[in-house]
Amino acid sequence: MDFFKNFLAINALVNTLNRLPPLRTFIMDLIYPESVRKNHPFDRLTHADLGLPTKNIPLVTRGSVSYALTPDKNAVRQIDPANITPSITISAADVNRFRTLAASGQQTLMDNYIDQLRRSARKTTEAMAIQSITGKIEYDIRNADGTMDVYKVDFGNPRTIPIAKKWDAAGTNVGDITASVGQIGESLQKTSDGTDIVHLCGYDVYAALVAKAAELKNDQLIKTFPDYVQIGNAKFIICAAKYYSYKEKTFKDAIEKKTVVSIAKDDAFSLFYCALDSLDANFASLPFYVNSVKMDDPEGYKFIGQSRPMPVPNVDAIRVTQVLA
Repeated sequence: MDFFKNFLAINALVNTLNRLPPLRTFIMDLIYPESVRKNHPFDRLTHADLGLPTKNIPLVTRGSVSYALTPDKNAVRQIDPANITPSITISAADVNRFRTLAASGQQTLMDNYIDQLRRSARKTTEAMAIQSITGKIEYDIRNADGTMDVYKVDFGNPRTIPIAKKWDAAGTNVGDITASVGQIGESLQKTSDGTDIVHLCGYDVYAALVAKAAELKNDQLIKTFPDYVQIGNAKFIICAAKYYSYKEKTFKDAIEKKTVVSIAKDDAFSLFYCALDSLDANFASLPFYVNSVKMDDPEGYKFIGQSRPMPVPNVDAIRVTQVLA
């Protein structure tokens, strides 16, 4: 008898997830918020599914054939999202203790198991989201035989902006800095219709801007705050997001040192949740699902979380600028 099916039925799982505190991660909340997350009915994504913006097209004379929208030949053709499948194993002795609990205690324990699994899935999705703003996802993946490999998706390269004067250079003034900010904005306007632009930087760029603001003594154009620096109307926000690389066995920063990543985040960024490889979930496209599997040797149960997310950036709405020497 499976003691856990009632706790893991879709309605019960949704109730648990609604009961648990919401999870917050920097890049997902900023670039891929709830409003751009979509459940996708198939197990794979094609270029047509991605919702990336198209260019304007020529008019056609009355009575002539329509103008065919041909796909970008350089664009990604098809994406097969990999699985995020964390698991927790409990022994038969754990199950025996579980049976002795009142219903409320059983629910509390199940909530804890589900919480552990969903946090792991969320952090992994966040890591992929961090990588996506580089235009490429190159993430650790374990093969069926236990060996490690790299899962790759290439969305293209964001443009880089060469600026005339680095912000930490001697002699750089307020005009130089604001000119380079304008340069970033003008470049984005050429390829993106987005207007909600965020500029992300590390602590090194933030510190350099704070030092430059103190040196120039111009708080009308450069204003410093605990977590961002405002230059004119542009905010340069500290991004401390990072993820663990199993291949390199170290943490990787979302934003490379000395650089600013500028993103028009309201221009066609999406995060898809594709159909799960799960009979228990009826192959539904769900952001997160948990099922239980009985084990015989040793006896116990395994709780398996499942998610198949794919963050899809619009590289035409991203600029990378090295601002420090």
